[in-house]
Amino acid sequence: MAIQFDDWQDVKVAYEVARLGTLTAAAEKLNVHHSTVLRRINNLEQSLNARLFHRHARGYKVTEIGAKLFTAAQSINSELERLHNDIIAADSTLRGSLLLTTVSGFIDVLSDVCEQFQSLHPQVQLEVILDQKRLRLDHGQAHIAVRAGPRPDEGDYIAQHLAHLSSGFYASKRYIDKHGVPKSIKQLPLHNFVSGVAGYNGKVPYFVWVDENIPTSQVKLRVSETSEATRAIVKGLGIGGMQHDVAAQYADLVPILADELSWPTDLWLVTHHLVHRTAKVQAFSQLLKAYFKEHKLA
Repeated sequence: MAIQFDDWQDVKVAYEVARLGTLTAAAEKLNVHHSTVLRRINNLEQSLNARLFHRHARGYKVTEIGAKLFTAAQSINSELERLHNDIIAADSTLRGSLLLTTVSGFIDVLSDVCEQFQSLHPQVQLEVILDQKRLRLDHGQAHIAVRAGPRPDEGDYIAQHLAHLSSGFYASKRYIDKHGVPKSIKQLPLHNFVSGVAGYNGKVPYFVWVDENIPTSQVKLRVSETSEATRAIVKGLGIGGMQHDVAAQYADLVPILADELSWPTDLWLVTHHLVHRTAKVQAFSQLLKAYFKEHKLA
């Protein structure tokens, strides 16, 4: 039976440990946390059902099986570096397709940057992939990712901080005209809410809050995308959460208990090191960083 790895990134991380000899050195090289390196080594050994390292006080020494694996990994790494150079040579001009992935809730924020990029670089076809799943940049599923949450820790990824964002509850004037404004958190369970479908809520903090604090009977609509939740809130279907900078685009939205309920998060620009320096990736990245700096969100 052919060996299958759950994640090739585990091999890359373990290869760096074999090359450098310690978890700490590998973590510094890959710009990830010590615990991430240890987790990936354990995942790889479990996947292969084989011990790849001898652990001792001075560090990690590869086993015979590990040496065979890492010899192959070294060859693969050399091929990737060669491919990297080929990509840079072939993609020094602004042309072809640029794949950007993010969640649907950020498209309102990113639309100005996309429009500016298309105006400046009409020869590049910009494709925006809206997906709650994290597409694999190392598999070529996208060139650039815009992600919210903790700093991405994949070893071959380059993560640049874009912004500190914050979210809160909002209601439309249409909803308020019918149901009034809640004056306290205790009054919220008496109001109608918009939230996320099962299996999606855990990724969005204000959806989690609704599920934990609002009776199911008061959640009048559940959606699978934050952008759809925004549309429902604007239409007056209920109170719901959204980013403050998104809400600012809708004049009829009113913040609800903003001093009591707020959810901060960080936004990251993520690229893979093999395409990070390509012309079109750099062009879009610079526009994106300039946008957030201009709007004082960085």
